[in-house]
Amino acid sequence: MHIQVSSRLRGIALTSTILTGLVVPAIAPASAQSTVASQVAVASQPNADEGDIVVQGLRAVTATKTDTPLKEVPQSISVVTIDQIIEQGALTLQDSQRYVAGVTNAGTDTRGDFSAIRGFQSVIFLDGLKRNFGYVYLPQSEVYTLDRVDTLLGPSAVLYGAGSAGGLINMTSKRPSFQFGGEVTASYGTYDRKQGQVDLTGPLGSNIAARLTAVVRDSNTLTDHLPDNRVVVQPSIIWQPTADTDITLLGLYQRDKVGPSNFLPITASLDASAATPRIPSSRNIGEPDFDTGTKRDMSATLLVNHKLSDAVSFHSGTRIEHDKTSYGQFFQSAYSFAPFFDPQTGLYDAAQPYPDSSGKLVGQVPRSVFGFRARYTSVTTDNRVEANLDTGPFSHKIVVGLDYQWFKQLARQAFEATTPINIYDPVYGNYPEPTFLPQTRQTLKQFGVYVQDQIKFRDLASLVVGARHDNLRTSNTGLPSTNDNAMTYRVGLSVNVTRTLSPYALYSESFQPVAGLNQFNQSFKPFFGKSYEFGVKWQPLPTTLARATYYHIVENNHIVPDKDNPLVSVQAGKQTAKGFEFQLDHRLRRDFTLTLAYSYNSARNTGERLQAEGLPKNTASGYGVKTFKLDGDTDLKIGGGVRYVGKQGSGDPSNAFLVRRVITPDFTLVDALAEVNHGRWTLQVNATNLFDKFYYAQCSQYAYCVPGDERQVIATLRYRL
Repeated sequence: MHIQVSSRLRGIALTSTILTGLVVPAIAPASAQSTVASQVAVASQPNADEGDIVVQGLRAVTATKTDTPLKEVPQSISVVTIDQIIEQGALTLQDSQRYVAGVTNAGTDTRGDFSAIRGFQSVIFLDGLKRNFGYVYLPQSEVYTLDRVDTLLGPSAVLYGAGSAGGLINMTSKRPSFQFGGEVTASYGTYDRKQGQVDLTGPLGSNIAARLTAVVRDSNTLTDHLPDNRVVVQPSIIWQPTADTDITLLGLYQRDKVGPSNFLPITASLDASAATPRIPSSRNIGEPDFDTGTKRDMSATLLVNHKLSDAVSFHSGTRIEHDKTSYGQFFQSAYSFAPFFDPQTGLYDAAQPYPDSSGKLVGQVPRSVFGFRARYTSVTTDNRVEANLDTGPFSHKIVVGLDYQWFKQLARQAFEATTPINIYDPVYGNYPEPTFLPQTRQTLKQFGVYVQDQIKFRDLASLVVGARHDNLRTSNTGLPSTNDNAMTYRVGLSVNVTRTLSPYALYSESFQPVAGLNQFNQSFKPFFGKSYEFGVKWQPLPTTLARATYYHIVENNHIVPDKDNPLVSVQAGKQTAKGFEFQLDHRLRRDFTLTLAYSYNSARNTGERLQAEGLPKNTASGYGVKTFKLDGDTDLKIGGGVRYVGKQGSGDPSNAFLVRRVITPDFTLVDALAEVNHGRWTLQVNATNLFDKFYYAQCSQYAYCVPGDERQVIATLRYRL
């Protein structure tokens, strides 16, 4: 039987990383011992031809930091491969999570990679190292530089330190190969989007290989007068001095020129009426010249993997990163539902937008301006030793590691009231330059030590136990330094009741430091989260994996308004999220792929009976792709998906400072794919929001709405070398 494993980069040797039981190609030298698992399972059907061969990963790395069979991992994991990212037309990291159960976001957010997992803000990792330290305005990640995106749901402090109770997202960069291959791509689409891409890899010698991935984009956006331009260069090189050692160096340079996300006045969007007509989703109520800013990101990552013996190995990752951000935004400043301004009386009134003498709507909206200029520098490193040993019927995978994170932010910001604008007939440029405050400095240092033991009893059960100690020190200009210590634990059990069915149970913890001081000039305590998760994983075929999960997360020490004085915050809150998730993934290369996802999440804060702000209770999605073989060199790929997002609420009517609770209506969107492959050429057309459904991604109690993305069609021509 002749078996050929093919990929989008023709001629590249593939290994497979197993993180969800799906096909997860990772471009790497076949002999490398890396954090990317290298075991591959090949399955075929009787009389199968080359297109029916299945390359299927069966192991996990992100959840345990070891090469572990997926069924033995007692935690929910989802993976989106680069093939899925391309098929689904995902343009950002947020887009890549559209069909992942448990992940939500409030529409496109150009400020950075922000998503919620199980109702909590996620933490972003790149190649196993933390990338976002809180709410920082980094450039959005370029998905073309990635090999896959792993979503680990639930607290993961034992292995990754301070972070969200909901989970984390870990991106894996493309790596060099010792076989030559590559592709060149050009695309054009909605908003006059023009993008070129190149991805080349190959050997430089007998034990050295390199790769270069680059992206250039020139594009407009949904918002009038704002660009989405980008230049990315990602070189990488791998050196294998021996069969037991590989050293990989990854570089990244990225420069974006983008504007902020659009926030429209609620009175002229969700609450539009005959008196206050709806304004287009593209309407810019800011100032294009001030709002358009530049973000620059430069980083170098060193990955070292060394096999000390058959039982012991060492893994290390270190990254140095420097970012420079210029961000600005003019936005509606009314904390009310009466944003319109009468130039004759000098008063605001929601009843009329006040036509002028010619009958044109005036609709003056008061605005504020926020400006932010920052430099970020970070150093992160994770180093661990893995030992494998047997004690009678038990086998152990023991990991002992330490990590260190250092982050510094130098920032200047402006925040002040400014001139109003007519939202029906905007005229730009009439505003005073905002005044930036003196520079502030924030530093964060975190040192953690962790240990984990995976105990396997024959092929019947697997127990994972782990503990970690962290010390975290933060300092801010004008505030006393804070020092926090935390112990976190994790224990999980997975049982193979049959060859294909594995129920599991997990207890895990998280902690997250809080910046700032309370009204008594005291530091806030860190958030502490505890999670109980029960689920079952079913893998009837090497190409099919389903998981059903129930979880209950409680995060303590949340900051809430004082009942006696809503203008003062106290640390007496508790955020609870509990729900159910279902995910099914099936991938048969060059035949049929299917992804189904559903999640129900009930998230509430202390003393509130309503769903937490901006979080839908119900989300559901499904995406399928079918490949038809036309002749020996040509095939046709047709696919599509449906996404449902339930209604969302914002505001608590019991709060006297709010007029009412704002409800964002639910919506359903359809995506589509058509692709023709002929020899080395591919022509692909993706449409997101195919039927151009009008919707709002999220509306807030603060009197604004984020417009949903319009239909976007992109045609891509690809040539594989």
